[in-house]
Amino acid sequence: MRKTELWNQVDRILWEDWDPIGINDSGPEDEYSGYVPSIIKLLNQDADEHKIAKLLLEHANINMGGSTIIEDHLKVAKKLKQLNSK
Repeated sequence: MRKTELWNQVDRILWEDWDPIGINDSGPEDEYSGYVPSIIKLLNQDADEHKIAKLLLEHANINMGGSTIIEDHLKVAKKLKQLNSK
């Protein structure tokens, strides 16, 4: 998969499926774009779903001030991980 394709797919998944602050119906579509490089880095390292979910948890709770749990992020982590198999 080309770099730009991967970037766009990760960005889309973060916007459509992750959306930890619940703004994808009214906010700017690039709201989560800043988190794409860290996700791509893990995908390139072939990180497992749990490690990806942990990063999503950190972004949601530390960077955005949320109060989520790891289970909130596992479904999205699995979807992101599947991008490596395309």
